[in-house]
Amino acid sequence: MVNAKSYRQLHDQVIARPGAVERLAALRQETLAEIGLYEMRRHLDWSQVGLATALGISQAAVSQLENAQDLTLSRLQKYLEPLGAKLRIQAVFDNGEDEYSIPIRIGKAS
Repeated sequence: MVNAKSYRQLHDQVIARPGAVERLAALRQETLAEIGLYEMRRHLDWSQVGLATALGISQAAVSQLENAQDLTLSRLQKYLEPLGAKLRIQAVFDNGEDEYSIPIRIGKAS
């Protein structure tokens, strides 16, 4: 007979390890920093069809946007708007000791 463990048992074993809470928190932050358009849309409980309707494009076009390796800023901004997000861009500099970022504005100042 297979000795199966519940999720709760496995979770408790992982959490009991020294430093596990900190490692999991760091991993969670790293994962959120790398979230893709598909994951973000799903997290916000939007379907491709619903977003396509809001954008006035086809579901297939939403799928293509989510799988694109290279998006224009304007297309990304239009994708984000119905989801309630604003696009902000930052240049991140790392000189080996310090890391700092500078917000980037595209286009003329308003």
